[in-house]
Amino acid sequence: MKIGSRQASLVALAVLLGLGIAAIGAGVSYRELNEARNVGAAPWRDIVQIHAQRARIAAVALDAAARAEGLDPAMIDHARSMLARATALSTPPQLLNDPQAIDTYKHYQGELTGELFQLVGRAQAIPALADNDALQALRAELPRDEIALAAARSRYEHAAANYNTLAKAFPAVAVAALIGYEKLPTQL
Repeated sequence: MKIGSRQASLVALAVLLGLGIAAIGAGVSYRELNEARNVGAAPWRDIVQIHAQRARIAAVALDAAARAEGLDPAMIDHARSMLARATALSTPPQLLNDPQAIDTYKHYQGELTGELFQLVGRAQAIPALADNDALQALRAELPRDEIALAAARSRYEHAAANYNTLAKAFPAVAVAALIGYEKLPTQL
């Protein structure tokens, strides 16, 4: 019996399709990939909430510092502009697909943190501000936030590394590309 080129092509296609289905069955499923991706969203939300809570406390402290005398008004204005810039950024979980946006978010939050530590340090040296409740609340909050952020970043980094490992597996890499899931950044 002679097999034509069309029949040979159909047989080859059937074999490749069978191998592809077998690989999908042995690989990472869409559900597993999606669940792994969602695990990274929870620590990201924690990070965003920590920053939002700090922003609320910082806004009250900056208002208190502006009403009192002793701190340079330019420093307060600069801290306010940094706070406004940092809080204006959108922070949905989809942001994790944009490395440049993540870098901007980290940069703005880092600058704000440094500025707030400086402001609290200078306020401590001014008797009228050293006992101010709003500034004391910010002073107490900043180190707690850094500890909470470190824990949330660690959880996120573990989840991102797990997702990235799963996404490299065939056929998950193809599925991830088709549904728009990029590699997650591992450092927040």
